[in-house]
Amino acid sequence: MNRILWLACLPAILISGELKDSLIKAKKSHQPMMVYVKSDSCQFCDKMKNKTLNDISVLENTSDFVFIVADKNDAETKKYLPSARYTPTVYFISPEFKVVNTVKGYLGKDDFNLWVDDSKRKLGLNGISHVEDTTTDTVEKSDTWMYDMPSAMDYATQTGKQIMLYIDSPNSKWSKKMLDNTLADSNIKEALDNFVWVKLQKDSSDVYTLGLEPKYTPTIYFMKANQSSLATVKGYLNPSDFLQWINYAKSKI
Repeated sequence: MNRILWLACLPAILISGELKDSLIKAKKSHQPMMVYVKSDSCQFCDKMKNKTLNDISVLENTSDFVFIVADKNDAETKKYLPSARYTPTVYFISPEFKVVNTVKGYLGKDDFNLWVDDSKRKLGLNGISHVEDTTTDTVEKSDTWMYDMPSAMDYATQTGKQIMLYIDSPNSKWSKKMLDNTLADSNIKEALDNFVWVKLQKDSSDVYTLGLEPKYTPTIYFMKANQSSLATVKGYLNPSDFLQWINYAKSKI
């Protein structure tokens, strides 16, 4: 049984501790929760809390939520929340303890407000976007991908993993085929188990900030946590050919 749903089945008398008390208090008041999961070794956790979660537009937009802070390594967090692979991670949870959205890694206020709006819509709350100027049309959700390099580098450093940076384009049929066919292949997933998967749009400012100028989509950069290059793959490859590139990148570690 899902751990967060299991908690809802416990009698209140068995609930004790700061995290559990907060969850039960939110359930009794029938308020949704915004649970912020951090870790002491995460350099972007404080930045997320101080710059994003304390921004006036985010505070306004999340006023209907009970804000809960949890440490990734605490026993209560591991017992009563879904496993947080990355930090920071923010869970939006209904009063019935259903996780409606999971936000992984550091996000600025505009991108984070998109997630808040989407969560409020799912929860049936009034949601007014505070984002006035953004090129992000939809909120992308995945348990596999991260969407910012700083958090990916931080997580890779913490865990000893490498990074696979996937440069995408929404209008590229080859990008879609690479995602749906090659990266969905079970052998590929197994081979990339020790890599943090990051996806960025080709024309995003984040790509140019990294000093990258990909001409093709998809373009895939294999790199270490410190951004030193392992291999670069340009264009679509089928699973067997892409597997050879993965093995080559691993040989350079």
